[in-house]
Amino acid sequence: MSLFKLCVANLVALFWVVVPAVMGANIIPQPSYVQEKQGTFDLAHNNNILYAGKHPEVNQIIDNFMEQVLGDYGLSLQANKSKKAGILLQDKKSLDEEAYELSVAANKVVIKASAPAGFFYALRTVNQLILADENHTSLPCILVKDAPRFSYRGFLIDAGRYYLPLKDVKKAIDLAANYKLNRFHWHLTDDQGWRLEIKKYPRLTEKGSVRSNSTIGTWDQYYPRHYDGKEHSGYYTQDEIRDIVRYAADRQITIVPEIEMPGHALAALSVYPEYACSFHSSLDLMAGAGISDQVYCPKPQTFRFIKDILTEVASLFPGEYIHIGGDECPKTSWEQCEDCQALIRKESLKDEFELHAYFIQQVEKIAEGLGRKLIGWDEVLEGGLPLKATVMSWRGEAGGIKAAQLGNNVIMTPNTYCYLDYYQENPEFAPLAIGGFISLEQVYDYEPIPEALTAEEAKHIMGIQGNIWGEYVATIEKFEYMAFPRLLAIAEVAWSQPGNKNRELFISHLKKEFSFFRKRNVNTCREYFRPRIQGGWDSEKGMYAVTLETICPDADIRYTLDGSEPTVESDIYEGPVYLTENTCVKAVVTDKDNQILEAPTVKNFLVNKATGCTYTLSTDAWSLDWYPVKPTLFTDGVQGFTPSNYEWAAIASGVEIVIDLKKNTTVSGVRFGTMVAPINSTLPAKSMICYLSKDGKEFRQIGESTFSYPVYKGEKEIYHNYVKTDKKDGRYLKLVINGQTELPEDYPYPNALPSIALDEIEVF
Repeated sequence: MSLFKLCVANLVALFWVVVPAVMGANIIPQPSYVQEKQGTFDLAHNNNILYAGKHPEVNQIIDNFMEQVLGDYGLSLQANKSKKAGILLQDKKSLDEEAYELSVAANKVVIKASAPAGFFYALRTVNQLILADENHTSLPCILVKDAPRFSYRGFLIDAGRYYLPLKDVKKAIDLAANYKLNRFHWHLTDDQGWRLEIKKYPRLTEKGSVRSNSTIGTWDQYYPRHYDGKEHSGYYTQDEIRDIVRYAADRQITIVPEIEMPGHALAALSVYPEYACSFHSSLDLMAGAGISDQVYCPKPQTFRFIKDILTEVASLFPGEYIHIGGDECPKTSWEQCEDCQALIRKESLKDEFELHAYFIQQVEKIAEGLGRKLIGWDEVLEGGLPLKATVMSWRGEAGGIKAAQLGNNVIMTPNTYCYLDYYQENPEFAPLAIGGFISLEQVYDYEPIPEALTAEEAKHIMGIQGNIWGEYVATIEKFEYMAFPRLLAIAEVAWSQPGNKNRELFISHLKKEFSFFRKRNVNTCREYFRPRIQGGWDSEKGMYAVTLETICPDADIRYTLDGSEPTVESDIYEGPVYLTENTCVKAVVTDKDNQILEAPTVKNFLVNKATGCTYTLSTDAWSLDWYPVKPTLFTDGVQGFTPSNYEWAAIASGVEIVIDLKKNTTVSGVRFGTMVAPINSTLPAKSMICYLSKDGKEFRQIGESTFSYPVYKGEKEIYHNYVKTDKKDGRYLKLVINGQTELPEDYPYPNALPSIALDEIEVF
């Protein structure tokens, strides 16, 4: 090669690496390099496709692709053995296994890859380009050179809580594969059910897959818990497992089976109690969210049981990993078990945490003997004993950072970014979720390599995973709602280089994906097409401001303030709307054709003398859920609601709340919300005394009331109490709120004084 040609070649290689994808590439996940050109390739009239390489599996990939585009778009492609085919797939050994090159010219499409995975991902990109074409019959002339950032790009289905039929699992695999995800983490066992046939232990599925009830509502909505009275059952036979494994493999997805241990094992222990510790209060399957104290006892016969199970698991799942959980393992049984305490002494272990690590070590040896590696949640590191296992960091990033620093491989799946069973839109009108809140934008903005890691340590980050836990996900429709579109953000974080990511571009590309979801009958979250309504005090204007926004591109927001339904004739939002009284805001998003895209979003705001005022508390308030307590929670103009704890905080009895009303103000009454929810130790307020002061130092009492409530009926209830006060002037309003001292007969915490749950405080 001449020096000139060598220099040109090096420049081209450098150009591929450093030049980001052009911002017009309508592809998710965004490729490594894109060069757009003039013209289009006509698929309708140039529809022959040929693979001229040495990987027979690619022909099946082509067949599946042709079947898909025919079903989705009515586009008929033909496999052709002539090298004159318009779409030509060729081997290129120099590319990595998952990399590909796609060149579209007006007269030819050429795809190059070194392995079936690369060809599969190239055709996923072609599908994205077909989808972006208005008529779904042509491709833009374009050059794409692409490879993934991370080798592990995963999603989780929790079948332990609710069994999903085979056809639904396949549908989820198809959807994930479309966005180049390549790992399916299948959570197959838990305290609520065992879903995998094990030939040697038939009772695992004969009885361990069946529970008599499932809980109704949130974990704290009822006390005692309410149940639906419906048996839930289901499991996957080994033949079905083999079918799913093949189905996933055809779509370049490897299944990672999870068999939970030593905790979350109640489904197994309920039918084989000899592997639990020698005493137990109940071995019935759990009917809802929660963690059982009953765990595997680390005795020799237990490990033989586990080895038998994992031997069959390894024979069914050819991937290199078996996930064994290792999380949320209560130590209660071990602390009281003579066998466990004897083992701690024999192995010179410090405590039950080291016993937990010892348990994982023994299972790791079993897995190695089967030619498999372990994955475990970040609790597997808590005992401090050395493990080779790959760590899934779920309790934030700390576990992943620690594991990478120890030299363990890591999959980042922090609950603060990757738990897709959390709410993604306002809980006031969203379907029931487990709690928390993670928006589409939060997921997209996640960076899986923590800044705390050195460059060498960062090499241990294998990728990320989106988790859809199943406590409140009983159907494929609910799974789809929780997963989409957020799982597309997971896919782009996992595949695309940080320099190629662009949140605004990604969000604009989602619009075409919703049309794809409609074709596939996917029940997505529609928050994309709804306005977000937020309210807060504008200190500069001294007024309450409501802001409306939408992430839907090329759209307007129309709204009303009088409670009427918004129409295409309603006012268009152009800036903050200021309120001076209690107001119901309703809003819709309209597209460029002035069509309403989704049902109205509704939000009620309370505007009174306390709204936007600061306050101090004599004792800290704490969250009733995973939401942080906002510093303005009690005066932000937003009222709490049920069943979510989104706008509530708990506080101890006898709390003093001092509200700065900003100026001398006439006070004639105070209203506040309070709640009964015994399972999270909250009972409604018993009394309130109101004091007023002009200087914040000398207070005089202006009102007092005690409150009575209906007989508790076993359900979370909200009450709004009003205290009429003397009409007095003052700037600082002090409220002393006392809680219940007489507990209900069946109160779950008889030795504890319950807290008070409060929401918005209104002053009149």
